[in-house]
Amino acid sequence: NNGLITLLTVSLRTLKLKLGLPKRYSMPNLFVYDTSRPKTTRFTIAFARGIIRQGNLAPNRAWEVKHAPIQHYLDQGIPKHADAVATLGILRGTGLLLKEAKQKGIDYYYMDHAYFNPGYSGKGWMRITKNGHACTTLKPCDATAYNAFAASQDKNKMYSWTGPRGDKIIICPPTHAVQWFLNAHEWEQKTIERIKNILPANQHDRIVVRHKPKEPIVDERGNLMELRRNPQQGSLAQDLEQAYCVIAYNSMVALEATLKGIPVITSEHSCCKHVSFQLEDLATPEVFDEPANRQTLLNWLACNQWKMSHLEDGTAWARLQENYN
Repeated sequence: NNGLITLLTVSLRTLKLKLGLPKRYSMPNLFVYDTSRPKTTRFTIAFARGIIRQGNLAPNRAWEVKHAPIQHYLDQGIPKHADAVATLGILRGTGLLLKEAKQKGIDYYYMDHAYFNPGYSGKGWMRITKNGHACTTLKPCDATAYNAFAASQDKNKMYSWTGPRGDKIIICPPTHAVQWFLNAHEWEQKTIERIKNILPANQHDRIVVRHKPKEPIVDERGNLMELRRNPQQGSLAQDLEQAYCVIAYNSMVALEATLKGIPVITSEHSCCKHVSFQLEDLATPEVFDEPANRQTLLNWLACNQWKMSHLEDGTAWARLQENYN
């Protein structure tokens, strides 16, 4: 990583010379941090290099980029001259970085598994969001990207809203790590209490709580302590077949339900917030009509994820500046 920092610094000096900029010209500063895990670090390195390549293509939008292990942040904090930070995930110190950036009003770029065809392999895609844990913005976007994902795998297809549904209310609480990161420790309890106040007692057995099968348990600084195995009564596919609606804090299950034509109720931290109903709607389920912007949401999410080559050539960075303009 120290070698990479030197490489990036030399590249930036070369860029300034090519642009004919004065020695003291100050570009905005972006600090990209990794956890030194090979599987994920290659994504943050590619992201940093891609931003520099975009600076060569668009000099007026060039950034000074430094890539470093998260330990540098844990030892020294966010540098005073930082205009933005970027990292992948919320464990092993990265969550602390993002929390501090939010507290100080510093822009942050967050990387994690994508909405469609996620993964760390060569064919995997990653989502990148600005100033949020999920893509919670919504803009009109061309359907080309989403249509490609829908054509590649059946699970990415959008199904009819009028399909048969069960009567179960599936609740997907935030993981322990997300509870720590977004201060959501009481969400599950309060949500169940509200539902029981809305529905008559003879319908409370419709409530099914699904925790993540392998749940990351963290300490007070976001360090991973264990992956807790949570037993489930049935598979997710079985639960969705019996679902009347899905209530989720930020779980990707909400997106899967949206694709299958199942109503969702989410928090503000979910990528499905723009198609979300309200808990109070459980008392008047006839309002569960298909959201007018369901297709728009799927198109937009597909336009906010990238594969490795998009990180490396700077396409992801350029699109992020457009998407969050």
